[in-house]
Amino acid sequence: MAKTIDFWTLLKLTQEYVSQHYAAVLTDKSKLNQLKSYVDKYLRDNDYHVENLTTKELIDKLYCEMAEYSVLTPFLGSPDLEEINVNGWDDIALTYLDGSIVKMKDHFHSPQHAVDIIKRLLHHSGMIIDNATPTAQGHLPGNTRITALKEPIVDEERGVSVSIRLLHPSRVTRENLVETGFATQEMVDFLCICIRYGVPFVVAGATSSGKTTLLNAIMTSIPDTKRVFTIESGSRELSLVRRDKNGNITNNVVHTLSRPSDNPAYDITQEDLVVASLRFNPDVVCVGEMRDVECYSAVEASLTGHTVVSTVHAGPASAAHMRIALLCQKRFPIDFNTSLMQAGQAFPLVVYAHKLENNDRRIMDISECIINSSGEREYSCLYNYQIDRNTIKDGQFVIEGHFDKPNIMSQSLRQRLMQYGVPQDELNRFLKKGDVSA
Repeated sequence: MAKTIDFWTLLKLTQEYVSQHYAAVLTDKSKLNQLKSYVDKYLRDNDYHVENLTTKELIDKLYCEMAEYSVLTPFLGSPDLEEINVNGWDDIALTYLDGSIVKMKDHFHSPQHAVDIIKRLLHHSGMIIDNATPTAQGHLPGNTRITALKEPIVDEERGVSVSIRLLHPSRVTRENLVETGFATQEMVDFLCICIRYGVPFVVAGATSSGKTTLLNAIMTSIPDTKRVFTIESGSRELSLVRRDKNGNITNNVVHTLSRPSDNPAYDITQEDLVVASLRFNPDVVCVGEMRDVECYSAVEASLTGHTVVSTVHAGPASAAHMRIALLCQKRFPIDFNTSLMQAGQAFPLVVYAHKLENNDRRIMDISECIINSSGEREYSCLYNYQIDRNTIKDGQFVIEGHFDKPNIMSQSLRQRLMQYGVPQDELNRFLKKGDVSA
C-alpha cells in the first residue's frame, strides 16, 4: 500500500539509506549518475509517495537536494542573470541583466538547510564556512563568484547571507557599448588606441557599474601580435582568447587566476602574479581589479614602462588616484603626496563608469591626469556624460542626457601616442572639442 510522506522527512530517510548502502556514490563524482537509480529503488521498495509529485519529479527533487544545490540549481549558470542574493534562508532575490530584481517564490527549508547547500557550493573552490570561519569567498565552474556570511555575522534565524555573481565575459562587444549608450564610438576608439599604443588607464566605479565589462570589450581590440597577460582573483571575468574557424588560437594571451590557501605560505596572490607577468615580456598587463597590495606592484610595473590597465572601486579621476595611493600605502607607506603623484603617473587616464537609477550604464567621465612641474596633479576632462533631465514615468525612472567633449588630450599625451606609433591621421580624429555623437 502506498505511503504518503512529507518530502523533508523522506529526504532524511533517503540520505540515510544511500549513506548506509551506497556511500561511495556521494563522494565519488564519477558515480553520481547512479544515485537516481538507488533513490528510485528505495522509493519502490518502500512505496513512498509525496503529494503533488510524480515519481520522476520526486526522484529529480531528491537528487537535486542530495547532489546539486536545491532551489538555486535552475539559476546557476543562467545567461540572463547577473546576481543571486540569498538575504536569508527564506529570502532569495534574482537580479537580471537589465537590472530588474525578482524575489524567488521558492526558498530553503530552514536556516541549516541553507548553510548546508552553501557549504556544498563553496566546496568547489576548497573553501569552508563554519562557526570558526563565518565568512568565505570562492568561485564556481562557469565564471561564477560567491561570497558567503553565516552566524554570528548574520542573525541565527537567517542562517546565511550569500552573493552569487554570474559573470558573462564574452557577452558585450565594443559595438554593444555604443548600441546600448554606454559610450560613444569616439570614446571607445580613444580607449582602444590608448591600450594599443601604450597609455595605461584605470576604470573606476562601484560594484556592477560595468567596469570589467568595459575593460573586457576594449581589450578585444588589441592586435593578435601583442602579448597580453591578465591577472584576476578567484574567477575568470576576462575572456580574450580568439580562435579561427579551425579552432586554432590566433592571439597571444596568458590568463591567470590568484588562488588562496589555508596555509598562507602557499597563497598565490595577485601581487605574485603581477611580479611574474613582467617575466613574460608582456605588451599589456591587465589586473582585473586592484583591491589590495597588488596595487603597489601594478603601479611599479606601469612606472617602469609597461602598459598596465585595471579597475578599482572608486569615484572619478582624483578619487580613483586617491584610492590607488591608499592601497599602495598598505605595501610601502611612503609620503602620501608622493604616492598620489605616482598613482597619477602610473595611470594618466581614469575612466569612470556608473550605473544610473534606471539601470543604464554610462561612462560618466574620461579624465587625463597631468603632473605639473611642482609634482601636483591637474585633471582635464576629455569626455563626459551630462544628465539633462530625470523624470519618473509610470513608476519608472527616465534619464535623458548626452555625451560631451569639453577638452582635448594634452600635448604630452599626444607625444606619447606618437612615440608608440599611432598614425597621425588617426590621432587627429581626437583633437576636436564639442558634442560627441553617440
